[in-house]
Amino acid sequence: MKKILTCYLLISAYVLHAQTIADYIVYYNFIFITDTVATTFSSPEEFKLLRVGQESKFAASAMYYNDSIMMAFKKDYPEPDFKSPKEVQTYVNLVTERVIRKSVRSNYKIIKNFQSGSVLSFAMYLSLPLQHMEEPMALAWELTGETDTILGLSCMQAVTNYGGRRYYAWFTLEVPINDGPYVFQGLPGLILRIVDDKGWYTFTATNITTDKSQVVIRNWMEDKSQKVDRKTFVQKTIAHKQNPTMPTSIIDFPEDQLLEQKKNFEKRFDLIIEQL
Repeated sequence: MKKILTCYLLISAYVLHAQTIADYIVYYNFIFITDTVATTFSSPEEFKLLRVGQESKFAASAMYYNDSIMMAFKKDYPEPDFKSPKEVQTYVNLVTERVIRKSVRSNYKIIKNFQSGSVLSFAMYLSLPLQHMEEPMALAWELTGETDTILGLSCMQAVTNYGGRRYYAWFTLEVPINDGPYVFQGLPGLILRIVDDKGWYTFTATNITTDKSQVVIRNWMEDKSQKVDRKTFVQKTIAHKQNPTMPTSIIDFPEDQLLEQKKNFEKRFDLIIEQL
């Protein structure tokens, strides 16, 4: 019963979202290092930056897609009032059968709250309850004098330090939006590209929509979410990389797959790892 309920609770939490209006949507391609020894990189992974009210949310496009199809599923198959473990299991099986999710390679979830001046980063790996880290949004930017053109827009370069890394950003005054990919913002224009000084992580804008758009937004901040400090947040990420596990209540992963995952983790650094 505990195993079934745990799985059900994850599904229920996943669909806590609603349709709303986004003030802008910015699409970014994310390219990251996959092997620090062989210096190989990933293929581009698309991310979306959405602004709704006083918050912007940044996550992989595949994650937003998964949220949308889960909402459609809930509309066609409303969640019943479960009376027994068997009914729970039946519903879980139905979700597994009918909902085909897209793969999410980089499970970064970021919320910037422009009213409170804080940024939330959610745990990358499956954990119960969900864990998040909260930090001030303020970043110290310095103009370099360098310029470039991205998406046909004139850009200026600025540099900042965050989480143990130095980042170079290109922003445009032609789109007066104080926002950007990942945790970055605070410049007098939209950040169209940002890259760390090692060239391991690059976000580059591919499209900008400033017309109001209807979107599906998941409530990432669940009621039982736990706030942890940076040290704990990073330590938990490192611990998972060193000993990958999946909650047995969700799926039993073959040992050889977990070992292969660990091998891959040894070659790849994640954005969060150096941020102690």
